[in-house]
Amino acid sequence: MPLFTSERERTLWLWTLAVLIAIYSTLGLARWLVEMLEARNLVELSGIVLSIMIAGGVIWWWVKSRPGWREILVLFFVGFAYWMVWVRMQSWAERTHLIEYGIVAALIHQALQERSRNGKKLALPVSALAMILTALLGTLDECIQAVLPNRVFDGRDIFFNAFAGFMVVAGRLALAPQKRPGWRVWFLWLMACSIGWGEGVYLGWFSSDEPKTLASIPPVMLAGYMGVVAGGMLIGALQWLVLRWHINQAIRWVGANAVGVVLIGGVIFGVGTIDPDAGWLIGVSLVGVVLGILQWAVIRKHIPRAGWWVLASSLGWGIGMPAGDAAGPPGLGAVYGALTGVVIVLLLRQRSISAQADSREE
Repeated sequence: MPLFTSERERTLWLWTLAVLIAIYSTLGLARWLVEMLEARNLVELSGIVLSIMIAGGVIWWWVKSRPGWREILVLFFVGFAYWMVWVRMQSWAERTHLIEYGIVAALIHQALQERSRNGKKLALPVSALAMILTALLGTLDECIQAVLPNRVFDGRDIFFNAFAGFMVVAGRLALAPQKRPGWRVWFLWLMACSIGWGEGVYLGWFSSDEPKTLASIPPVMLAGYMGVVAGGMLIGALQWLVLRWHINQAIRWVGANAVGVVLIGGVIFGVGTIDPDAGWLIGVSLVGVVLGILQWAVIRKHIPRAGWWVLASSLGWGIGMPAGDAAGPPGLGAVYGALTGVVIVLLLRQRSISAQADSREE
């Protein structure tokens, strides 16, 4: 039996191999190259050139496909998520991982899609397999660096490689034509929660001059209050951008979120000035339930079985809290968004099924 199902698949795998060879073969030179650019003050210029190339690719895609507002929103979220990670990276050597393994993920995903379309059965769904393969290849990258004299094994880079693969594959799925609520809604919801909560909380902390120590309890609780309120406001606004295409009067979602986070933030600040641990414990315990109930009141007339949303919100916030402790506010928002995104997609699909059934009865 032939190894490839078509000439296109063969070409895609060969390009993947060529990119990997280029990445692995330059591992020993990468740090030297970065240091040389830094010595000549060319790092910023290189960054500008790279940015222009990426912008040129986006403009070319724009002219070719003429995207709608939903596709533009996907691109915005993808770009902003990359920027969030980009600015938190410590060096240009780390930042190259996002580009390198983003290209690898795109090629692998296209090759697997071609293989699946031509009738080859795969062990896993195409998207999941593409993400896993990209993560494994990124791990191999770090293993090679572990044996090189001038490089070290870095677990952070494994995460960056896997992140690049996830963003590219999920973004491609979200940009694909959608017949019903699915990948696009889930991806946009995930990005809205991760970016909204992550950047909103940081904004709130900055506005309240986040204390660096726990020496003074009231300022710490003020920072917490401002962070919760700002994060909740922003996450509600970005979630509305997703819901507005599927639910009438979705703007009420923003108001419900605002009321909820002000109440929860007030509890955290009020109780926390007396007992910080109690303030955070009560706030963490109530945030998912309170927001879930207020949001349910907005969607209950538009979505059948909307009561499940209260449970989803409670679990999403509860499970996301440990991720927030480990990876910061964006981590909490990502876990919350991934879990609740599944539920919002299922609820919207259920509404579509109910609407189709009603139209057939008529």
